[in-house]
Amino acid sequence: MAITYPLTPPSPFNLSRLSFTGVSATSRNTSPFTLQTQQYNWPGQAWLGSVDCPPMKRADAEEIVAFLLKAQRGTFNFQDYANPFPRGTITGTLTVATATANGTTLTYSGTTNNTQFAVGDWLQISTSYYKVVQANGVGTVDLFPALRKSYAGGTAIVYGLASTGARAQGVFRLASPSTEWAIGEASIYGVGFAIIEDVES
Repeated sequence: MAITYPLTPPSPFNLSRLSFTGVSATSRNTSPFTLQTQQYNWPGQAWLGSVDCPPMKRADAEEIVAFLLKAQRGTFNFQDYANPFPRGTITGTLTVATATANGTTLTYSGTTNNTQFAVGDWLQISTSYYKVVQANGVGTVDLFPALRKSYAGGTAIVYGLASTGARAQGVFRLASPSTEWAIGEASIYGVGFAIIEDVES
């Protein structure tokens, strides 16, 4: 069977450390005379990440290694495995109401009982992975990164929901097209890798 992308990581995906970095395309000019700064904000924003897996026996490690070797030539789905569910009270089948490309404000519909997201919650629209940075009440939030598209009204919004197994996730690539692992005493494997978001066009 041919390898198809984006890949799905092995499940369960165990990790000992996960870090995310949000990056923005900006430039700054500082006057050498007044020290006043002018900043230019460009549309580009994305997620970077670093993943360390716990010490593993070969049976588990080979699944991760095989996944990473395949990932060198394509994309894969990934998420914040430490925080799969919202902090907020949000419930319902959510869809986009308004979303303008390069803006940060999303309005949505479909909540039940006026539930809402909280700061720090993850959500997914299309293949992009967003984090709530400002909760504006029922039906509206501000997000990082800025919205990648002017999503059509009715576009599905995915968020973590234990009852259905739904998880918000994004599409990523390996930061480097190489895979390294180490084998120590008692055949214990160590695996770590870095990721970068595959920005939706």
